[in-house]
Amino acid sequence: MARNRNIRHGLEALLFALGQGVIPFLPRCCSLGFSRLFGWLAYVVARGQRRIALANMDAVYGDTLSAREKEALARAAFQTFVQLTFDLFWFSVFTEKRIRRWVRFDASCERHCSTWPAVLLGLHLGNWEILGQALALRGQLGASVAMPLKNPWIDARIVAWRRRTGQTIIPRNGAVRRLLTILREGGRVALLIDQNTKPAEGGVFVDFFGLPAPVSRAAAALAIRAQAPVIVLHCLPQADGGYCAYASEPMPPPADKTAETDFTRVLCKRMEQTIRSAPERWLWMYKRWKYIPAGADPARYPFYAKRGKN
Repeated sequence: MARNRNIRHGLEALLFALGQGVIPFLPRCCSLGFSRLFGWLAYVVARGQRRIALANMDAVYGDTLSAREKEALARAAFQTFVQLTFDLFWFSVFTEKRIRRWVRFDASCERHCSTWPAVLLGLHLGNWEILGQALALRGQLGASVAMPLKNPWIDARIVAWRRRTGQTIIPRNGAVRRLLTILREGGRVALLIDQNTKPAEGGVFVDFFGLPAPVSRAAAALAIRAQAPVIVLHCLPQADGGYCAYASEPMPPPADKTAETDFTRVLCKRMEQTIRSAPERWLWMYKRWKYIPAGADPARYPFYAKRGKN
């Protein structure tokens, strides 16, 4: 088992080094063209991930979208993720110059990103990596929470790239106390919570696209304890090959410290609305509805969902 893992990590590191040595030096148009091509190929070849994406769309959209429309959304989602991967490399060289050239901020960011302290809530929508780097270069990010990648060599490289633009990266485990201190001192913290966090690990089941899913209460808890507003941010690819960042209006937290679950529902509703504005850019290939809560109808869930200790 360990030997197989080491071999896999070695191959991943080799591919990563190859990407790092080639992609940053491609013209922008070539990088974009290759990312679209490889995104289309990934949709064709990665049958397991494609099945997950389509099952997620079946659970969310039912018969309101045709099979062809769901396939088009899934294909675009694959291409979006591959573009994110390519751009992770492409923006690693001449980072500040390229970000200032290719990433712009919508008027909503200009209106709302001056709020301090604040909890910045990101999504796996569009390019969350470049969003963090661009905000950091503007001095508007603060500290970010990141789950370490399974490959430690690749994780170290990506963390170094994030820090190079001024980001403070805090490991997810044990982060809440440090983040709360930053907020109470007038700073900002950034989190991604549109992913599974089991109740045993601090999550709570709330409706997400009409289907209960486990969500971290961290954003709500931090906002309530520090009385800091929450701003939902996302960054979408544009037709010219660049990106545009968007921000929601700051959402003030309730004063009631026991309202974490209710405020988490509010945040999930806002995230859902944001995803619905650009569904082709969300990470549909992720097993978002992996856990079925007690009393829920399993027939409503995707094929991969399971009951068990949550």
